[in-house]
Amino acid sequence: MKKNVIITAGPTNERIDSVMKITNMSTGALGSIIGETLLERKFDEIGTIFYISTKMTRKPRIESDKIVYVTVESTQDLIDALRKIFSEQEIHIMIHSAAVGDYLGKYVIRAEDLIDEIFETIQTAACKEDITKERLLKIFENPSAVCNNDTKISSYEPHLMTMLGLTPKVIGLIKKMAPDVTLVGFKLLDGVDKNELNEVATRLRVKNDANYIVANDLSKIGNGKHWAMILDSNGVVTECNTKKEIAESLTNILF
Repeated sequence: MKKNVIITAGPTNERIDSVMKITNMSTGALGSIIGETLLERKFDEIGTIFYISTKMTRKPRIESDKIVYVTVESTQDLIDALRKIFSEQEIHIMIHSAAVGDYLGKYVIRAEDLIDEIFETIQTAACKEDITKERLLKIFENPSAVCNNDTKISSYEPHLMTMLGLTPKVIGLIKKMAPDVTLVGFKLLDGVDKNELNEVATRLRVKNDANYIVANDLSKIGNGKHWAMILDSNGVVTECNTKKEIAESLTNILF
């Protein structure tokens, strides 16, 4: 039976206004190499690879009608794309290598406007007891004078402030959408020892019912190297030293 695969790769982009975005440094290089390796090593066993990424993310450098490219922008776009594919296709493997952003732009406001609103609230309070942390926090959560982020915000605002909100955790939704899919998740920490990385990756795997986690250390990535260990329910399956080794190891594990 041919297996259909989803690969997510690269960053997500969250709008602040019509031109500014919150993003991260991911290029999608690992995801693209995984896609290339699957096609090189398991072409006859692949049905379709759905490659989900932003427009500028690196893509597999192999032309094949077995790849369907799905372009997304935000975290919500990614979730919507996954829901659509899972509802229309039988997906056997999901390799979730995308560096989904943790935060999105909730609103943008001039500091002067926010201060005015806080000051007015304090001035009009009947007594000191009316000014609670909870009341002030509500102003921060939903101020009345936010900027219109459907257009470009002025380049000349000296005290512009952006409130960030949390994005949904995509990995936590995957097994809810497709309980039987074989899920490969990824975890990136920086400058930790193997035991700590193992513990964090294991908690991620258990929490999200993932079958495998590729655990990376940012301090060991660069200059052609990309150290990682792949874990399953029994512990560390293997360690890798390059992106190509990660891709080849996943190919051997999943097929």
